[in-house]
Amino acid sequence: MGEQGINVITNIFIIILIFIGLILISYSINISYLYMIAFVPLVLILILGVYIRKKSILHGLNKKFKNEWGEKVDRKRNFKNIRLTFDYIEDETNDEFCIDDQTWSDLTMNEIYTVMDRTITSPGEEMLYKTLRMPLFNEVKLKKRNAIIKLFQNNEQFRNNLGMHLLKLNRVRKNHVPNLLWNDIEVDMKYKTLCRILAILPILIGGALFFTKEYSLLFPLIIVVCVNPYLHMKIKKNIYQYVSCIGYNNAIITAANSISKLNQVEFKEYKDLLSDLSKKVEPILKKSAGIGRIEGMDQTGISDILYMVFLFEENQFFSCINLIKKHQQDLKKLYICIGEIDALLSIASYREGLENYTTPEFTNENGRFEAKNMIHPLVSDAVSNDITMTNRGIILTGSNMSGKSTFLRTIGVNAILAQTIYMTTTSFYRASFFKIMTSISPEDNIMSGKSYYFREAEALLRIIEEGGEDYPLLCIIDEIFRGTNPVERVNASIEILGYLEKHNSLAVVATHDIELTDKLNDSYDMFYFTEDMDKEGLVFDYKLKDGVCRTRNAVKLLKYLKYPNEIIENTNRRIEETISQNSKAEN
Repeated sequence: MGEQGINVITNIFIIILIFIGLILISYSINISYLYMIAFVPLVLILILGVYIRKKSILHGLNKKFKNEWGEKVDRKRNFKNIRLTFDYIEDETNDEFCIDDQTWSDLTMNEIYTVMDRTITSPGEEMLYKTLRMPLFNEVKLKKRNAIIKLFQNNEQFRNNLGMHLLKLNRVRKNHVPNLLWNDIEVDMKYKTLCRILAILPILIGGALFFTKEYSLLFPLIIVVCVNPYLHMKIKKNIYQYVSCIGYNNAIITAANSISKLNQVEFKEYKDLLSDLSKKVEPILKKSAGIGRIEGMDQTGISDILYMVFLFEENQFFSCINLIKKHQQDLKKLYICIGEIDALLSIASYREGLENYTTPEFTNENGRFEAKNMIHPLVSDAVSNDITMTNRGIILTGSNMSGKSTFLRTIGVNAILAQTIYMTTTSFYRASFFKIMTSISPEDNIMSGKSYYFREAEALLRIIEEGGEDYPLLCIIDEIFRGTNPVERVNASIEILGYLEKHNSLAVVATHDIELTDKLNDSYDMFYFTEDMDKEGLVFDYKLKDGVCRTRNAVKLLKYLKYPNEIIENTNRRIEETISQNSKAEN
């Protein structure tokens, strides 16, 4: 019998037990207390059923974790939620370099993240995102990160034990914990006393009804049982984002305490930190015990009913909120620590699924980028290329669809991977530490009224203003100023690329403007991609070549797509006339 069948049977069994229990209570009030003798083991059986269900779910999750190790995990991802912790941390560390939104979008890093993300918990998926957005400039820190990743790769038993603790924590659909930990908590405490009184009344009235058999008490009991859920919904509207996440925050503390008991030499730094932090915040667990409910563990609805009738979450919230305020900094560190561990576990799984990757080498040589057999991690059957840049940028020319834009992204993505997760999709990588910025695909903004050229100008200005004073700037630009006329585009491009070259920047630029290669030949190296034509049409080898591509394939593409011959012939004639006129003008 499968896990789903076991869950269905467990649910049915629990519901039957509840009905039997209610019947026994009814008979005990009307006939004899002896019926309560049967009710006690019934409660124990009910608890056992819930326990078996939880164990079944955890067993299924653990089996799935082991089977999916090294495999891509397909699930919906809400990047607005996933980036929340990064946004808070970025605000706290505004002096540190981060991959900005334009570069993240240009390099399609959401897709890179999606392939890499095998995280188990909400803190894990958020910290994986934060890790990729915040490159490191310290090789010692990167090697420490790499040691933990290798531990997870090589020690299956340790990995599975860690995975079980993270699976108990799991993830939530909407995670408000970062809002709880990074914001000032403002709560109206006027309902605190009322909630405590109303939570006790069902117990007092129910107890009196049971022992006195005064059925007139049924009416006030029904009123309280109806009022409490109403108050529960009313209060929860105001404190929902806090109440809903205190339980998950408790689960994080519990997971941290459990993980801190795992022994492995390479894991000692995390173990000690988790142990210290979980002890500091342990009083929060005592004050808010029971609020934590692992999402998906109770599908019977029993806990929801009990929480509403006895206002459990509200009372626990009012009891622990001041303590949470007091320990916000410790809770933030704990959250980040758990998230980092899960993120590194995810990276270890990602590495297992790769056929080829290597760890990078970093050099003090300023403005150096050297890679062999470099490919883009998202491209299937990718053609690899080698590139070496030493304090000189490159200008890349070539035909349409020949691979220029993919090559630009390949450089940028590998530079980010090297400085974040200490791996590259190359056979060899040696480079300086870089700040990485791009201008590949700025878009028109209809709402703001900004044209394509205006967005290009903004994107390039942010690169110029960033500069490379502390670390060299790796700036990747595709079709510089394509949104304006050729005369202004070429001349402005020459000045901008000259400025970047003088200000500790390694620029990698793709262009169709051959004039740039002639004017900047002394300060930039030239490479190109091209194509061949056979019976099938255009054939691309996607291999990088030294020099400048002097051929064009725009008209070839029109011919391949079977445009009318009149258009093809007249276009070629106009091109020849333009080239002839330009030659005469130059002479």
